[in-house]
Amino acid sequence: MDKRISRFKICDLRFHPHLKRVIERLPKDVRENVLNDMSFQILTDDEVLEALVLRYEFGAPIKTLVYLNTKILKEPDHQIIHTIASEIAHHISKKEGTHVSERKVADLLIKWGFEKEVEAVRYDLMMTESEEYRIGYNWAKQQDTDDLMQHFGLFFDQWNDKGLGRLSSKELNMYNRKVETGPILEDILPFNKLGFVESDNGKIPDSLSNWKAMLAGIFTAVKEANL
Repeated sequence: MDKRISRFKICDLRFHPHLKRVIERLPKDVRENVLNDMSFQILTDDEVLEALVLRYEFGAPIKTLVYLNTKILKEPDHQIIHTIASEIAHHISKKEGTHVSERKVADLLIKWGFEKEVEAVRYDLMMTESEEYRIGYNWAKQQDTDDLMQHFGLFFDQWNDKGLGRLSSKELNMYNRKVETGPILEDILPFNKLGFVESDNGKIPDSLSNWKAMLAGIFTAVKEANL
């Protein structure tokens, strides 16, 4: 790891693995810009919304200070990486005198090689606004985390790293069989309201997005519990 990353000394250490991954993937000129620009800093502190007084000392005048709320640590890793990379994109664009919209930031991230994260976050946004996501999350909050990982852990890494947008029908059918033999069907009824109806050939016809949204809600609760 480039030792210059340590200059983000007021950035919660839990963010450092994600920060390292982002910086290592940046184009070389952008990476050098970020690491050498002492006017750019990242701040994370759980006490920032509670303490009466906090004092931070930096070794150089700061022009751009990015605050990362530690609450996003409960989000999947691809979301955290997307957030950090987006803030760097905003900073670089501002230094170059360019005012960028969120759309242009996404285009810049894709240019830098973060296309999968951009796609995954777009898909996440659609899922997290759904009723199925809320149902999965609320149900999982009442369950034992180890039991959840035993039943659904097969897809946790994919959700965490890449998102569920590219999950295939075959993989979703594997998840469906897990659900059929687990406790979730008994706890979340009636499923017909959500469209969870199987066809005669044993595959899920029109409810792939529903399953993914519920699964994302479950994994969000799992990661939050682990955090």
